[in-house]
Amino acid sequence: MEIRKGIIKNFSGSWLSGLGSILIEDSETGECEVVPCENASTVRALEGCFGDVVIDAHCVDSQGGHVDQEVYWSYDDIGLVLGGFTPIVEASLELERMYENNLSN
Repeated sequence: MEIRKGIIKNFSGSWLSGLGSILIEDSETGECEVVPCENASTVRALEGCFGDVVIDAHCVDSQGGHVDQEVYWSYDDIGLVLGGFTPIVEASLELERMYENNLSN
């Protein structure tokens, strides 16, 4: 599994379709990548990690607590959608080492 590091710039999604996307600026290249994700679970994870994400009517605040947060993240096992993320400030030494190993390979 490839561990990446970046800064969350935006999230958008639709509860009707169940699909969402999270925009992450790569910490190494500076390029932004739109990462497809499961809408509901990603919103819950963003709210749980950063707070101030969910506003009235279960909508996401586009300027909420998730914006400009640095995270380690990865795609799922198939490489199609967001597999998960961890705020940098909560990362374990093992996760940091996995990321550093990715850089050296």
